[in-house]
Formats: sequence, structure tokens, C-alpha cells
Amino acid sequence: MEIDYEEIKYLENPNIIDIREHYLYERGHLKGSINIPLRVLRTMPDKYLSFDKTYYLICETGFNSKRLSTILNNKGYHTYSIKSGYEK
Repeated sequence: MEIDYEEIKYLENPNIIDIREHYLYERGHLKGSINIPLRVLRTMPDKYLSFDKTYYLICETGFNSKRLSTILNNKGYHTYSIKSGYEK
């Protein structure tokens, strides 16, 4: 599932996960987001995610976050991919 950033920025304390590599996250990221790289989150979601929360994933273009969101949703997690990503 996808969502526009405009839709989530009004939510109270949204769980935004930036799945880009750490060096890209350090160059710039959404305020309040945390960095868990794609390769880490894909292989160990149970270490970072809870089944009773909703997460909003972001990458550079929206492509990788959309793919990962589908994988995680199929495992029972509640995730959305932020459309268009974060490119800086």
C-alpha cells in the first residue's frame, strides 16, 4: 500500500522508517524518521517491528519501500510505502 507524505504528516507520532543506507540517511531525512536499512529490515523484521503498530517506509524513489512494504504486509505487519521517496 502507498501513501503520500502529505497524508501522514498530520498523524500524531507516525512510525517512519527510512530504509536507505546509513550514509544517505545522514545526508538528509524526514524529521522524526529512524534509519533501518532495507537489507536489515528485510531479513530481521521481528527485531524492529511489532504486529500491532503501523509503519511508513521511505526510500529514495518509493520503489524499494513499496516492494518491502508488500513483503512485510504479507508477513502480517502493517506498513505503507511513502510515494515518491526522499531524494536529497
